[in-house]
Amino acid sequence: MVAANSSGGSSSKKFFSLPSKGQVLQALTLTQNTSAMMFTVFLIPHLASPLAASVAGMRGADQTMMIARDLYLPLEPVIVYIPLAIHLTSSLARRAILASSKSLPNSLRLPSQIHQFLAYPLLLLLIPHMITHRLIPADPAPPIRQLSPSEIGWEYVGYNLRKWSAWGVYLGLVGTSIWHAIVGGMKIATWMKSRHWSKPSTAMVEKKSLPKRRGIPKKRKIGLNGFVVVLLGVVSIGLWRVAREIGPVSPLMKIRYDGVFQATPWAKLYNKLS
Repeated sequence: MVAANSSGGSSSKKFFSLPSKGQVLQALTLTQNTSAMMFTVFLIPHLASPLAASVAGMRGADQTMMIARDLYLPLEPVIVYIPLAIHLTSSLARRAILASSKSLPNSLRLPSQIHQFLAYPLLLLLIPHMITHRLIPADPAPPIRQLSPSEIGWEYVGYNLRKWSAWGVYLGLVGTSIWHAIVGGMKIATWMKSRHWSKPSTAMVEKKSLPKRRGIPKKRKIGLNGFVVVLLGVVSIGLWRVAREIGPVSPLMKIRYDGVFQATPWAKLYNKLS
């Protein structure tokens, strides 16, 4: 009778046991990678319009943006905001767990690769971009009066490009996002190849959940550097054409655009740097 109670208590304890650190890391890796793949569905068409601007100017960029928005705008919360929030949360939680694991070498505990370092400036550039292109323009109060997505087009970008600081923000955002996305995509491809769909043992989970430091081969890194530089050059040409072709902005739209930029927390700094 005692033995039966002991067995029942043991099974109950096992049933309510907390997941191991390795299992938590494995779950966070899964959510980190799958959310990144979802966000790519938005990123690729979103970057198409500045590339089109280099060839077809402002008109071509606007047409490309309209086509891209038809694809992602109805599902924007599902393929933009939710995946982005999940990716950031799982990435930061995973980094916190690794950083707290004193038994791991510093190369695994702390960011040690370029795409990992770039994630932080990318976040600092992405947040202002979302604030000035989505959140503040949605304000219904004057002078903004809720700019619709169709009113946040390339005229809005071209008007912003009259200030030199905007060039650094746009190009920095494109460069960091492309590098982070490409190298992250390589990591995800390697992760998907290494996955086994059979149920792994606890020991295997602990071992496979730990990140492996794989550097980018030298030839591939040179090619990646060249690709990013060329892409930034093409985007720069596109932005230059838009800034040149924008023409005069109506007084009403100028007031609304200025209302967006003056509503930002960094408006005073923005005005000084411009």
